[in-house]
Amino acid sequence: LAKLHILELRNIIAPGFNCIMHINSAVVEVCFQELIGLIDRKTGKKKLDKAGKPVRPRCGKENEVVVAKLQLASPICIESFEDFQQLGRFIMRDEGKTIAVGIVLKISDTISSSVNN
Repeated sequence: LAKLHILELRNIIAPGFNCIMHINSAVVEVCFQELIGLIDRKTGKKKLDKAGKPVRPRCGKENEVVVAKLQLASPICIESFEDFQQLGRFIMRDEGKTIAVGIVLKISDTISSSVNN
């Protein structure tokens, strides 16, 4: 689970979108599995609809802050931003341009438990 600030993008980010993640010295391909929510850039809080439920976007556009579930092509060493800030920051690139910067909010329990055993 990651929080992304989309900087520059010609098209939209939707589930199934592939790009390259640069995190520390690692470079790995990443696929967007699901967009979980939108965050208001001014307040830093989740955007809510009229019923008071979090907004679940279909796609992410330029200048939006999105919470997304990501699938990495290969396992890499990362930490959540809360636990270790230097290992929790990353950038996303596509076609030679930086399209987003972000932080790791949560690491999947299934992968981390299988690696620890």
